[in-house]
Amino acid sequence: MMKQRHYHLYMLFVGLMLVASGAVLVFAWLCGWSWVLICGCAVLCFSLLFMMWRGASFLPEQVNYFLGCLRSNDSMSRFPESADCELQQMYADMNLIMQRYGQSQMELETKRMYYDRILRIMTHELRNAITPVISLSEDMMQREYTAEDSHEAIEVINEQCTSIKTFLDSYYELTHLPKPELREVDAKSLLQRVERLYPDQGISIECAQGLKLQCDEGQIKQLLINLVKNAMEAMGSDKVKELMSEKVPAVMITASAPEGRPRITVSDRGPGIPADKREEIFLPFYTSKTGGSGIGLALSRQIMNLHKGSLTCSSCESGGAMFIMQF
Repeated sequence: MMKQRHYHLYMLFVGLMLVASGAVLVFAWLCGWSWVLICGCAVLCFSLLFMMWRGASFLPEQVNYFLGCLRSNDSMSRFPESADCELQQMYADMNLIMQRYGQSQMELETKRMYYDRILRIMTHELRNAITPVISLSEDMMQREYTAEDSHEAIEVINEQCTSIKTFLDSYYELTHLPKPELREVDAKSLLQRVERLYPDQGISIECAQGLKLQCDEGQIKQLLINLVKNAMEAMGSDKVKELMSEKVPAVMITASAPEGRPRITVSDRGPGIPADKREEIFLPFYTSKTGGSGIGLALSRQIMNLHKGSLTCSSCESGGAMFIMQF
């Protein structure tokens, strides 16, 4: 443990002891001391040489252990703290590398699963959309259609092709978002512009005094519109009218800056989102709404990612859903 806690002091001590024992051994040999003393000095020298060799091999062993962890994808191992400042710095750097390596591996695995899911969904949707087109076209080649039947068949083919194009356009929009053009935006003015798009629909806004955002105003405004639209659809028009009659806001948009970091929350009084679904809703093409594209929330999170921020979902005191935009 000495060489781990005080490695340099340990090596210095063993080195000095080795030199001293070597000098005593030579002196004993020249002075004709008894063979017992000479053998004792020799054993001491060999012991100190072994300790010196072990000390010298300590650093290569630690490096080999570190590289072995990386080779075996073991990112959970950690080096202990050391009282030796240089060893402590080396251990800290190795621990940091293994931590970041583990995070990178996890991110790669998450992205692999993410894109595997997208591929499965795209394959499923495209197969479903193209199958009736193939069946109908084969039927048209096998028998003669009347003019009316041909027109109806072409309408069906056109509808299916339009559906496929809409689906692919949604994916293209998700993967080809332009880089945000950041500028200083007054948060209160931004929220007021979103509020004016939904007159008399029970939207309440609250903003910290003088709060500024460094963002692409167009993208953030579109994100807020999407969140408000989702909240309205989750509650339904009857629920919104009921809340308005009671003079209770249906959707609350709040902008604040806890710990100096701007944050916008959009909360509603709808049924909320189950905890086990709060990550799935951000997956492309995931939707629980009839006729929904499942691209809105995925696009919204991508916008926040491009702003070096995050978009998460939780529940609020009213029991509804709360979406948090953290800048």
